[in-house]
Formats: sequence, structure tokens, C-alpha cells
Amino acid sequence: MNTIFDYTLRSLKRFGMKNISIALIFMILVWLLSSGMMISNSLNHELKTLSKGLPDIIVQNYKGGKVKPFDEEIVEQLWDIKGISNVMGRIWGQYYLKDANIYASIVGVTAFEEQYKKSLTKIAEDFPESDDAIPSMMISKNLKELLFKYDMQEYVSFKQNDGTYLKMKLGGTFKADTQMESNDIILIPTQIARNLLDIEEGSFTDAVISVANPEEVEMIAAKIAFEYPSLRVITKADIIKGHQILYDYKSGWFLALLITTFITFAIILYDKASGLRSEEKQEIGVLKALGWEIDHIIRHKLTEALILSLSSFFVGVSLAIFYVFILDAPILKYVFTGFSNLKQPFDLVFVLDVKMIALLFFTTVPLYLAASIIPSWKAAVEDAGEVIR
Repeated sequence: MNTIFDYTLRSLKRFGMKNISIALIFMILVWLLSSGMMISNSLNHELKTLSKGLPDIIVQNYKGGKVKPFDEEIVEQLWDIKGISNVMGRIWGQYYLKDANIYASIVGVTAFEEQYKKSLTKIAEDFPESDDAIPSMMISKNLKELLFKYDMQEYVSFKQNDGTYLKMKLGGTFKADTQMESNDIILIPTQIARNLLDIEEGSFTDAVISVANPEEVEMIAAKIAFEYPSLRVITKADIIKGHQILYDYKSGWFLALLITTFITFAIILYDKASGLRSEEKQEIGVLKALGWEIDHIIRHKLTEALILSLSSFFVGVSLAIFYVFILDAPILKYVFTGFSNLKQPFDLVFVLDVKMIALLFFTTVPLYLAASIIPSWKAAVEDAGEVIR
């Protein structure tokens, strides 16, 4: 067995360039497949975690293709609908941070008051007290790192509607349930949020509704849409479905790239399965003439194929883990999520699906082994003299 293994290593060196080319293409295929699966699993994990904290129903005042301020009177009227356990108006919106060249999400919170999410309620309990002169705000860790790059370590200035600037103090950072959720959020006192977003007293950005019985969400959403035709009603299921469709659409570009790589790999498998080259056939003939049995030749070719395929597979998976979770999947991540200079990038959460890796293993390695062994077996059963000639 040691003799066969030693000979296999020398054989790999003898056909070095050919084996390196095969291993490289195999590794790229595994890397690309693994990277795509890891990115997709990470995004789906974030989406599932995010969905747990989403309100059952979101209601917006949608007119003329734009979201208008939501009247507080409608919030009070929604309480009359049976099955609704809570209705709460929200103050939030997008704000352009010129110095950092990104859009951040401003969310108004009131200290020690219940928020529409448990995580926000907990943050509101620890919300820093503001000075009379300089109010405080809280931001996510990722946003803090970005602001620090632009020398905004302690204070950030916001342009108000009257053209003046409001200086706010960084009172601390918070961590929400997901990276996607907390990535670009700035929490500030509700009244200041109204001023920055130009939302008058008695109005909200939108309203969130909690339903006592989850099975009645669709029915209550339909009832709200019927009684208030000017409102846009969005359920939790609608939000999740919208994100999923977006990921599936954008992953189509990744699929096109994947198909190209698969075709290349298929050509290699076809080339190997269609027959051995003359040098390889002569090698098998010489080995038979020297006294090697058919099972010795099969073991030699199997060992050769195992070394190539297993090393390529594990290197490809290892590179994918490093690329996705250490380097944060530059370029490829934006195939799934889209790219914008005006959005703060987020980190991918480490999620490794062992079952998917196993599936990838059994759809690549056995195919390569079969494509390597079958033509070698055909040559090994022939007469040694015929093979050499």
C-alpha cells in the first residue's frame, strides 16, 4: 500500500500542470458554491431573527405615491377594531449625513416609555439624560465606527428645516437583535426627531399594530384596508416575503456565474470520463507489465483522485469561510443585497450549515472519483501489450 501511495505522489508531480489546473477549477467551484450558500444562510438567519421582532401590522398614510404623516386621530380609531391588542405611532425616517455620505435611520424614542419593540423598550430605559444645551443620542456600533472615521467622536451636527444646525452628543451605543436592523439606526428623543424629520405634533410617520391572535392578522389587515382605503396596510408576512423575493431575484446573478463554473467543471469531468490520454494509458500498460494487478491500478487512481478532490474541496470550503466571515464577502455579498454608496454596510453573521456542506461534498467529490476511476478500470482490464502499443 505504501508503494502505491508513494507512486501516486510521484505521478501527481509528473502530471503537475494538468493536476494543478483540475484542482484549481475544482477549488473555485467549491469556493463559489460554499460562499453563495454561506451568504444566503447568513442573510436568511438575519431575516428570521428580524422577523421575530417585527410588528404584526404596519399602517401608512400613502397618498400620491408618497408616505404622508399619519394622523394621531386614526391611531385612536384603530383601537376600536376587535382583535387589536396594541396600536402605537412611530416617529422615524431617513436622514442624510453629508459628512459621512450615507443615509441613516433616525428613530424617535421617549425614555422610560414602552416602545413598539421589546429591544427598543429596554434601550429606552437606559437612554442617556440630555443636557439642556446639548441633547444626547444613541447609535449602533457599526455607525459609531463610521462616524469616528470622519472625526465625529463626541458630537454630530444635524441640519434642521430652518437651516440651522442642531448639535447632539453621543450618549452611547446599543446592540439590536440583528446586524441589518441596528446597522444604520440613530436613536434620539422623540421631539427632536419630529423637528429633524418635519413631523408635526399630533402626527406620526406610521403606526404599528399588535394582534392578540396571530391567526387573525390577515383578517384584521383586510378589515383595516376596507375601512380606511387611503391607508397602506403591510403585514409581517408581506415584509418577509418582500425581502425573500429581493434576495432570490438578486441571487439570479450569482446563479448565472455558478452555471458558468459548473459548465467548466462538467467539461473536465467529460474529458476524464471519455477516456485516458495516450501517456496515461501507456503508464497503466507498463504497470501491468511490471506485475501490477487491476486492483492495484484502481487503488492508485482512486488515491490520486481522492488527494486531488479532497484537498481541493477542503481548501475551497476553508477559503469560503475566510472570504465570507473574515473578509465579509467583498463584491459577492452585494450580488445578494445590492450595493449603494449611501448605505452603511453590515457584517455577515457566522452561520455554518453542515448539512449544506455535506450536500456540496456528495455532489462534487463522488462525481470526480467516478470520472477518474471508470476510464482507468477500462484501460486496466485490457491486454498490457495492446495498451502500450
